[in-house]
Amino acid sequence: MGLEDILKKRNESKTVRIVSHILFWFAFVTSTYFIIQNSLSVYKDTPLIYITPIRNTIGLVMVFYPLMYVVIPKFLKKKRLLYFIVSFLFLVFLHVSWDALSEKLTFYFCESCTAMAQNYNADYLSVIQKSLIDNILFKGSNFGLYFNLLSGLVLPIAIKTSLGYYQFYIKTLELEKENVQLELNFLKAQVNPHFLFNTLNNLYGLILQKRTEKSSETVTRLSNYMRYSLDNAHKTAIKLSEEIALINNYMALEKLRLNHTDIAFTTEIDNQNQSIPPLLFIPLIENAFKYSVDKDGAEIVIDFKVKENNLVFTIINSFNKDKEPNSIGGLGLSNLKKRLNLYFADKYDYQVKLDGSIYEACLKLKLD
Repeated sequence: MGLEDILKKRNESKTVRIVSHILFWFAFVTSTYFIIQNSLSVYKDTPLIYITPIRNTIGLVMVFYPLMYVVIPKFLKKKRLLYFIVSFLFLVFLHVSWDALSEKLTFYFCESCTAMAQNYNADYLSVIQKSLIDNILFKGSNFGLYFNLLSGLVLPIAIKTSLGYYQFYIKTLELEKENVQLELNFLKAQVNPHFLFNTLNNLYGLILQKRTEKSSETVTRLSNYMRYSLDNAHKTAIKLSEEIALINNYMALEKLRLNHTDIAFTTEIDNQNQSIPPLLFIPLIENAFKYSVDKDGAEIVIDFKVKENNLVFTIINSFNKDKEPNSIGGLGLSNLKKRLNLYFADKYDYQVKLDGSIYEACLKLKLD
């Protein structure tokens, strides 16, 4: 199991995250204990040898979690500097108060600790034995306490920041991978095999009927459609006028196989130079033609409006009501939704409505 898998499992399980935090602080206390044991020989014969690492670690925990999970995300990252400064100073005051109180209680209840301090540093013991307020003021004027606080926070902050950046890096790679896959699916959906087969079949019929002009027109439209699809597959934006020309081409090719369906395409656009992602509406139109029932009274109605950067695309078609509604659509519509999320995020609305044998899809976009 690699680091990526371990971090993924840790993020997905609240229990694993809590356990990892507990293990880290346990290791922190243990390492501090060994440092004190090897450097402060006067502590060895008193409970201070383990009380000091514990109370120092508690003091760091009291600052670390509010700082990293509340103060920095809510104030510093949102540039609310005054709130950040006030909150940070409050955490420092909390740390100083805890250090003063915990030390005072330690020497109050631990006789061997008091005896050791009396022998090695009687002046310091006399300060501890004063009131809590005096202790806090004394601690607050001790720059060594602030240095210990900052140096103690360096490791946990560094680990959390490193993990955060690593997870962001992994997430970015996954997003890039998803985008590549999305583009691949998009390319696969450019020329629907059924559409190409039907068009070639219709072309063959026109040739047999010796309708030379219509055959030539069909070849030109198919060629333009395929060239447009291939040339614009990797672009992020094209003009609305080009997309509308493509829709007209596509509809003209599909009309060849329909004899009874009424087809209407209306546009009302105040700026045809507006840019949109290429082939955005083809999956919806393709879906309408694919599932439309070619009989008297059947219809495909497309309404395309753009006004003041607000785009509304509505398409209505008759379909076989005996067909399961959930089966309508496929790779094209799936890719459409992914592309909408990719290019428009929260600036679009896509609604589908079924009424008997009438299927209606409405896509609203907020263009830049």
